[in-house]
Amino acid sequence: MNAKVLLIAALIIVGILGVAMTASRPAAPQDAVSGEALYARNCASCHGINLEGQANWQTQNPDGSWPAPPHDASGHTWHHRDDYLLGVILYGGAATTGNPLNRMPAFSSVLSTEDTTAIIDYIKSTWSDEVRELQKKGH
Repeated sequence: MNAKVLLIAALIIVGILGVAMTASRPAAPQDAVSGEALYARNCASCHGINLEGQANWQTQNPDGSWPAPPHDASGHTWHHRDDYLLGVILYGGAATTGNPLNRMPAFSSVLSTEDTTAIIDYIKSTWSDEVRELQKKGH
């Protein structure tokens, strides 16, 4: 292999490890504070200012897509690990799940990995300790 290919491969591996390490670390209180403001600017228009999601979120739309789910404990966000949530937010629902009917847009052009992690930390800060423990076992 030439040096350029090795360099690119190394950068990809470092990037993946960085995302995984960022996504699995414990939430810092400051991250939750900044995450709340980022959530309000980027997520609340669909998922609700109080994380309540769209009405009838469990009922499919006529086009086969689904309304935006809540991020409070009544939804299913806590069923997913941080790395999955990070991917859905940054790269979009269709790209992450392989389902073209998943209408969650990608935010990688607007949010950094750190911003996205702060949003996830904010969402998790609203859950009970029990729900946070269950979320660690998610998929």
